[in-house]
Amino acid sequence: VVAVIAIAVGVAFMNRFYRKSTRDIALVRTGFGGKKVVLSGGCLSLPFLHKVEEINMRTNRVEVKRTGDKSLITTDRIRVDVELEFYVRVQPSADGVATAAQSIGARALNPDGIRNLMEGRFIDALQSVAAAETMDALHEKRGEFVRHVAEQLRDNLAHNGVLLDSVSLTRLDQAPFQSLD
Repeated sequence: VVAVIAIAVGVAFMNRFYRKSTRDIALVRTGFGGKKVVLSGGCLSLPFLHKVEEINMRTNRVEVKRTGDKSLITTDRIRVDVELEFYVRVQPSADGVATAAQSIGARALNPDGIRNLMEGRFIDALQSVAAAETMDALHEKRGEFVRHVAEQLRDNLAHNGVLLDSVSLTRLDQAPFQSLD
């Protein structure tokens, strides 16, 4: 009888305080015992000693549109409307997850949070690459444009524990004249 009660109490305790990571959620436990990153498996999390943060490991699509008065300016002084999709995710390593938890935190769980945090970096890379090319060159060498943007972003995003999977250029047009000032 005592053994059955002990097992029942142990199961209830583990059910309440043991946190498991999944294939798409990593855990970062802080507090007593220091920082622990859990990519696969689980950890004991006592509410008065530990805090556990969930980090989304899925690939997120972040869409960036630069149109109208916010369009990109090329080296031949022509405004270009662009729409791109950036596919980003947290680096699948203990260091990557820890860095993302510190720099992004709970915002890593949704694409809007990632976009709000990193959109400036995406726009900066777009503007600097577009400023070095003519509109015709951007149109004719779309692959190179996307590759240069990705190269500029990879190291920058890595500092936040984020991996840039790919960049897709979904629209490239000359901006309408009525949007020019």
